[in-house]
Amino acid sequence: MTKSKTECLLMTFITLAHLLSLSSCDSKSRADGNELALFRAYSIKKDTIVRLTHDSLSPTCKLHLDIIFSQSDSLKNINYELLTSGILTPDYFSIGDGITNMKEAIDSFICKYTDEYKRDYASLYNVDKENAKSYDIVYSVKTSVKHGKKGIVVYMAEADYGSGALHNTNIMIAKNIDIYNKKILNLEDLIVEGSNQFISELIIEELCDNRNVDNLEQLQEQSIFKGITPYPSSNFMLEEDGIVFIYNADEIATHDIGRILVRIDYSDINKYLKIRS
Repeated sequence: MTKSKTECLLMTFITLAHLLSLSSCDSKSRADGNELALFRAYSIKKDTIVRLTHDSLSPTCKLHLDIIFSQSDSLKNINYELLTSGILTPDYFSIGDGITNMKEAIDSFICKYTDEYKRDYASLYNVDKENAKSYDIVYSVKTSVKHGKKGIVVYMAEADYGSGALHNTNIMIAKNIDIYNKKILNLEDLIVEGSNQFISELIIEELCDNRNVDNLEQLQEQSIFKGITPYPSSNFMLEEDGIVFIYNADEIATHDIGRILVRIDYSDINKYLKIRS
């Protein structure tokens, strides 16, 4: 073989190897970062105001819904799971025929919610009109999606409910959507059976670091886990580098402390996970 032919073959081999390397890297990039594209999010937004009576000073029920669903045909079951997962309350969807049209489902929710409002409050208001403001209801649910760990889309819902109570109720709910297995993961899917105590210890350790205390007893002095056995929340986010456990206001602490988020790195919790990161 001549020198020129050898050089030509060598250059061809190098070029092919480079192209294969680029293809491999591109495929890995698509596999690692394409979850949101596969989810194909779209949003249904609804603003509704319903008057309790025909009075000029009638109390009102105000709804603001901004609910994200998936356009992907392969994830239609996820849309239904989201509707029945607690992001909207009350849950009108668990009983009855399966919902396939998400716009109709949201419209149905609004009708049922406002009908219940009028049914439950109208007679009370008619004998208590001097306290009209206490019959005003504001209910808002806003959702978003973001990248989680590989294969996961983290679905977030922020629900805010206000009435005549002293303070509004604000709830954060997270759902972790396994894009490739087409399911919403719960805590039992994630952690090894019998590991709750060990994960709880990691949570206590992280809380102690965050609040500059030494142990559970000192946390309890700050009204955290006071009279409550520590536990890993079933409300969590599978982020890229760790798990975030969500405890909403009044869940494990007094109301003034508010929402508590506890982040545990995968490097610390991996041995307690069924699928390690």
